[in-house]
Amino acid sequence: MAFPFYWMLATSLKSPQEAQQARPIWIPERLKVSNWRVAWSLGAEAGSSWWGGFGPQQSVTLKLYAPPGPAPQVMVPSPPGAFSDPRSEQTEIEVAYQIDHWAIRFTNRSSEHFRTLPAVILISKEYPSYTPELPPDAIRSSGDDWRLEYVNVAPGLLGYIFHNYLEAWYAAPFARYFFNSFFTAGLQVLGGLFLAVLAAFALARIPFPGKSWVFGLVLATLMIPGEVLLIPNYVLLARLEWIDTYYALVVPWLASVFGIFLLRQFYLSLPQDLFDAARIDGASYWTQILHIALPLSIPGLITYGIFTFLGAYNALLWPLIVTNSPEMRTVQLGLQVFIGEAGSDYGALMAASTVSILPIILGYFIAQKQFIQGVARSGIK
Repeated sequence: MAFPFYWMLATSLKSPQEAQQARPIWIPERLKVSNWRVAWSLGAEAGSSWWGGFGPQQSVTLKLYAPPGPAPQVMVPSPPGAFSDPRSEQTEIEVAYQIDHWAIRFTNRSSEHFRTLPAVILISKEYPSYTPELPPDAIRSSGDDWRLEYVNVAPGLLGYIFHNYLEAWYAAPFARYFFNSFFTAGLQVLGGLFLAVLAAFALARIPFPGKSWVFGLVLATLMIPGEVLLIPNYVLLARLEWIDTYYALVVPWLASVFGIFLLRQFYLSLPQDLFDAARIDGASYWTQILHIALPLSIPGLITYGIFTFLGAYNALLWPLIVTNSPEMRTVQLGLQVFIGEAGSDYGALMAASTVSILPIILGYFIAQKQFIQGVARSGIK
């Protein structure tokens, strides 16, 4: 369990070339403290030592330590292409040799501030050795030269470490995706709890003819695979004109057989004397639910709430079927932005995945005590 999580976390901090390599890289370059000072100073020169960027009329100098030899060719990549920014085309580049290194000076001659300054350096293979001040994000062979690629020459400290997180955030409207996920999952939890409490209490504490048959029928629906219901549910929602709406994401999942069964077991474990005493005092069924059943079943309610929230938050197939517009996508659908025909951006994908599971981990630790109590009392494994 720990290894896949570390792999995801480490990949989210890797450069594009590191993320594509088959050879395991346990400590990415962005996690090496020796590079942090350089990223800080380059960012400070360009305008921001923490988050980087390139301000108007600002200059930043990158050092390339090498013996005297052919001058390296430096360019700012032009779009279309990866790691390019059309606003950086007016960057002025000067290359000069100073004692033991090549000083590559970038100057922003435009009036705009841009977030990243991509650069490509071509250095001859005749050099016996060379050491860039900041390790490049990719090194490739290009004829007689080595091609050093930087996604951002002026990263700043946090901009350097969390580059993939920034790219993931700007690549897709994740604020909207998070809102959709939390909104629909929250409605499913509240609506599901309301319906499950009423049904479970009736099946546990209210005598009526055929109760055992009704409970058996409810349990029997657990045997129907969810995939079988996809087409009927879709046709029903299409006729109601609910496709690509919040109704489609929430309403079909409000009633939960699992929740009814879980809470019924809780209510059956409560002493019958409590309810008999309440009835003698004239309490209605609503009063018994509000003042006896609910306070004593909080661990079960939290357990069911966590399971429901996890199911709704991690859902992929159903939102994929019933939503069409980007505005209605959830976080799990949003992760597909980083998977295309040209390949996958694993760094940004893992960064977005890491952010998407943080609310789940945080919620679990907050409700850990009640969750364990609920699982233990209901016998769920």
